[in-house]
Amino acid sequence: TKLCWETYFLILTFLTFVDLLMHQSFSLSRPQCHRCEQTACNCSRQNLGTVPTAPSMLIAELDLSFNTLQTIMNNDFVAFASLQTLIMNNNRIQKIQEQAFVPLTNLEKLDLSFNRLDTLSAGWFKNLFSLQHLNLLGNKYKMLGQGNLFQPLKRLKTLHFGGPDLHSIRKSDFSGLGRLEKVVLDGRNLQVYAEGSLRQIEPIKYVTLGLNGPFLRNQALVGAILSDVAHPNTTLTFADTWFSAKYQMFPFKVTRDRGTTSVIFKNVNMTIPACMEFLNLLSDSNLTMFALEDTQLILSSVGDIAYPPHMDRLEAVVFKNVEVPRFYSFPALFFLQPLLNVVRRVSLEYMDVSDNLFSDLALTQMMCDGKGGLWSLQTFNISRNYLHSISSQLFTKLDKLKNIDMSGNVFRSMPETCYWPPSLQFLNLSSTHLAKVTTCLPVSLHILDLSDNDLTVFNIELPFLTELYISGNKISSLPDGGLYPCLVFLSIQNNDLQTFSSNNLNGYNNLKSLEAGSDTYVCSCGFVALMTSDWTNHRITFGDEFKSYICASPDAVRGESAADVRLSVFECHTALAFSVLCSGILLVFLLIAGLCHKFSVVWYMKMTWAWLRAKRKPKLRKGELEYDAFVSYSEMDSGWVEAHLVPELEQAEPPLRLCLHKRDFVPGGWILDNIIDAIEKSHRTLFVLSQHFVRSEWCKYELDYTHFRLFDQNDDTVVLILLEPIDKETIPKKFCKLRRVMNSRTYLEWPDDDGLMPRFWQSLRTAIKRPDTDDGNCLQFDNVDF
Repeated sequence: TKLCWETYFLILTFLTFVDLLMHQSFSLSRPQCHRCEQTACNCSRQNLGTVPTAPSMLIAELDLSFNTLQTIMNNDFVAFASLQTLIMNNNRIQKIQEQAFVPLTNLEKLDLSFNRLDTLSAGWFKNLFSLQHLNLLGNKYKMLGQGNLFQPLKRLKTLHFGGPDLHSIRKSDFSGLGRLEKVVLDGRNLQVYAEGSLRQIEPIKYVTLGLNGPFLRNQALVGAILSDVAHPNTTLTFADTWFSAKYQMFPFKVTRDRGTTSVIFKNVNMTIPACMEFLNLLSDSNLTMFALEDTQLILSSVGDIAYPPHMDRLEAVVFKNVEVPRFYSFPALFFLQPLLNVVRRVSLEYMDVSDNLFSDLALTQMMCDGKGGLWSLQTFNISRNYLHSISSQLFTKLDKLKNIDMSGNVFRSMPETCYWPPSLQFLNLSSTHLAKVTTCLPVSLHILDLSDNDLTVFNIELPFLTELYISGNKISSLPDGGLYPCLVFLSIQNNDLQTFSSNNLNGYNNLKSLEAGSDTYVCSCGFVALMTSDWTNHRITFGDEFKSYICASPDAVRGESAADVRLSVFECHTALAFSVLCSGILLVFLLIAGLCHKFSVVWYMKMTWAWLRAKRKPKLRKGELEYDAFVSYSEMDSGWVEAHLVPELEQAEPPLRLCLHKRDFVPGGWILDNIIDAIEKSHRTLFVLSQHFVRSEWCKYELDYTHFRLFDQNDDTVVLILLEPIDKETIPKKFCKLRRVMNSRTYLEWPDDDGLMPRFWQSLRTAIKRPDTDDGNCLQFDNVDF
């Protein structure tokens, strides 16, 4: 026996070890959920085919909705023992093993809705002692298991069950559920109901019934269900049902007899005769609250309506998201009169009368001349009617009104001032032919739509505005951002904008998104930079595509998307480029001027001009010359010229005729012209060289022209007298011809020895003397400084 027990223990240990290895291997093969924070993992919409591995920390909530789970295994939740909420709706689950939920003893909420479960097992719930909320809607089961399905769920408070395949409900299906507070039943195709099934857990506070098929085909079944759930303390909600005929309302007699006080129709379609039949059936009932939510009231033949004579207990009527097609022919007063005459509180939060034929008068009457009445109204839609004036006073007393849609009317203008409720946050005035906006706009607005009007400017201050829609107008510039400090979104498409840049957007401190496409733009540098800069991408995003911003100019980029355009520096920085260009031109000019100065270009030009002028004159023959010599000297050397040179030459035998600037230049003429004429009329040019001569400006001109004459005629007209020792290098290098003459000729140097004087004068007379000399006198030109 001892050996058998030891063998059994070894086998059990081995099997446990193998199970642990298999579990570890299976865990390693599972996917992971990467969105876990603190105590919750959101694994929704991650295309998971199996339950992911458990994270390292303990989690209380696991969301596996909208994945591809098909089978739930026994060991899938072993590591999730701390779970309180498990959501697995909208998967493909077809099978759940019996022990799959055994570890989840702390689970309080389980959602298995909208999967493919065709059978339900009581084994799933045997260890879920803490479960309070269970959702089994939208699966393929035809009945609720084999009986006593929910027996272990002693704490269950809310139960959602049923679907398009649910066929029957048995009396034992709800045994053990003594604490239910809310039941949601989708029995659209329910055919069998065991009377008394739901009564054993009464009263249930909230019961929602979706019985579209039974209301059409089996009113007895509906009556049986209502007799089990109707109670003075139960709020009955009828959802997802079409009430088209009066006979469908007959089961509601049960609710009157059972003392029901609250009835809600939610997401239903109801004709007026059916609605009136319901009110007739509940005449003299305990009904205190009647609500229509997300409902469409359909006009049909009304016929004779017998109004309920007694609705004295009715306290509240709620209309929420009620759609009334063809309201212009809807018998509104007939429908509301039996309710409004006795009701103490009307809750109408959303009212849509769009696409009708309302005039200003009809709106005034409906809104009770602005005296109030619809105190709970939050949203009012009267778009696409025939209103011609903005009658804001009709809404002034509606303190809860937040949204007004008046688009598609024909206002054309608005008053200068208006009075709106302080709670108004959204106003839609699009497509109303407005040419101008005024301070009539309420300052409390958060969202304003003025699209598709005829506005040319928008500059109304709205300090709380977060979204502005002004597309489809004729606005030529962006509004001033300082008027809208809270603006986050701006739509200004299809306007007359020519261009804009980041400077225009700097005033919008909080702007995050901009839509301004579908226009052709002047693609200025600022605009192109805005389309392509990182600043735009980080601060403001363009809600429309970049390809909708098309360039109309410059011509080189016409038709291209602004985001693809690249402009040159000269196009983007004209002033700077022009300044650089001018600076470059000035620099080149200064460089040329420097080079001209260095290489005496101006001097060459002057001398060329003088030479050309002289060339045009007829050249004098030697017999026609007036002077034997033109004397070029510095004024500082005039003493020597007058004391020695002139007497020696002009009083010699035969006398020589000299041209001196002091006496022989023509008064009133240009000095340069006098110099040229004197040289042209002289047989020789006599230069009296000294240090003073080299520094003399006018002597320089005389040297200049003589240089040109030497260059042009290649004759020997120059006679040089050196009064004092002078370095030939001090003569400007540009007089190359003259320098060569000095290098190739013998100087007449003024001797220091008096004994050499006769020889000096004899040599000078010989150098100057013409073969034939004529008497003549030079005109005297006094007081000319050379």
